[in-house]
Amino acid sequence: MDRKRGMDILDRKKIILQITAFTLLVSILWTASWLYNNRSSAVYQRIINQDGYSLSLVKEGISAEFSLKPEWIPEEVGETELDLVIAKKFDSDIVLEKVGKRENDFYIQLNVVPHPNRSSGQLLHISRITNDTFTYTGGFKWTITDPTGKDVLGNQYGAGEGPGNLSDIFIDDVHREKFKDGVTVRYSGYYLYGYQQYNKSYSGAVPTLFISVLVIGSLVLLYRKRAEPEKGLGWRLVGYLLLGGFTFSMNGFRLPLGFAICLLFLRKSRTNLAVKRKAALLGLLLYALQLVVPGIANHLASEPKNTTMRHISAEEVGIDGVWRMVAARTPVSNRARIQSFKTTLSENAQVKELKFEWVEHDPATDRYLHTSAIYHDDDQTVTLTRYKTDEWLQYSRQMMAERFIERVQTLKLIDLKPSGGDHRYVRIELDRAFEGSQGSYAMKDEDNFGVDEKGIYPISDEQLPVTANRMLVCAPQTLEDWSTCEDPVNYYFDIVEGGARE
Repeated sequence: MDRKRGMDILDRKKIILQITAFTLLVSILWTASWLYNNRSSAVYQRIINQDGYSLSLVKEGISAEFSLKPEWIPEEVGETELDLVIAKKFDSDIVLEKVGKRENDFYIQLNVVPHPNRSSGQLLHISRITNDTFTYTGGFKWTITDPTGKDVLGNQYGAGEGPGNLSDIFIDDVHREKFKDGVTVRYSGYYLYGYQQYNKSYSGAVPTLFISVLVIGSLVLLYRKRAEPEKGLGWRLVGYLLLGGFTFSMNGFRLPLGFAICLLFLRKSRTNLAVKRKAALLGLLLYALQLVVPGIANHLASEPKNTTMRHISAEEVGIDGVWRMVAARTPVSNRARIQSFKTTLSENAQVKELKFEWVEHDPATDRYLHTSAIYHDDDQTVTLTRYKTDEWLQYSRQMMAERFIERVQTLKLIDLKPSGGDHRYVRIELDRAFEGSQGSYAMKDEDNFGVDEKGIYPISDEQLPVTANRMLVCAPQTLEDWSTCEDPVNYYFDIVEGGARE
């Protein structure tokens, strides 16, 4: 009796070891496959080929410059391998790969090495990417200046682009003497893109793998616990599992018809009835999971998530570029409407503070998603905060977010100034009272101006009221104090009534 008990314990340990080894093997294979398909080069290729990703142009003409030492230029035909990272921009490394000498000229070669993110991010590329087309636009994108700042070539050079992200400049040997004291090389042919993955949630992959391993392990255990030998029992257990989880849909509701059929079959079965019944119950459990898990997953996926975007330079891309980057990397639809906008600029027009707020309607849930994007100049990050509301009465009256950004750029609203001359800081803010929609204004004895494609013009008290969008521009004394803002001016744009240009 003790010997039999010892054998049973030994068999159980053996089963546990087998299941553990099988689970470990499946996990290793799945992990290896995941790592291979998500290696940096594979993710990058999917992004630029827009395979599962949306890719949007944010800005063109991004540049990089570096000092070229004369000793890097070979005297004879050959190459000087350098592989120097001359700039790190927008999650990409710009690399000076080599300087080479040919028979009658010498050349400089740059490359871009992106560091892509699997969900969303930004990258530099040397071509304009439209759908599946890569266009190298050419043109004069190189500038080489001597220590005094003088252009030493005057566009007298050859250039090449590709394959990949390679860019080359070819310089005739007659210009070599101009490089003896060192030069500054500037290349301004980079396109900045933002991207995001269509289905960013990987949360379903791990539960699916876990459930699959658990089901296989459970079937192995049931087979091991058979009461007596039975030919084809393993396949029968699989059949009871599948049949137990089979459902019949009626008016959108799933009925566990397969489990009822299992019970009929089990009434006729006499061998290994206990393990067959458990296999059918395991199938019924899978049926129940089909009802519960998707609802939980959809609820979690629908909840707005707060995120932080890094390495975004408003100095290089501008305020419109920050917006385009946010729109490229987040699910901002063309239904989004501007809710608020404010920015503070320094006297040299550097963005110190920037905040966008927009709202969009989700027809699927009939709710409104609000998003706030705050740019932080000190660490070049954008913080996104989201929340949902059931109602937003002013939604239909608010300006489309894309339209607002276009008007900011076309009308040069960022160049607006307070009264009273120069100021250390300039604050520009879309009127908060109307939440991004047009209002009627009759503020007499104040500085009122209209803004259109022709420029800025004064609006007299006799031309009030004005129905338009209003930008309030003033001069704060500090970045921390939001309550005091001097020399305010009202600027009206997209005027529909009153305040006409005389």
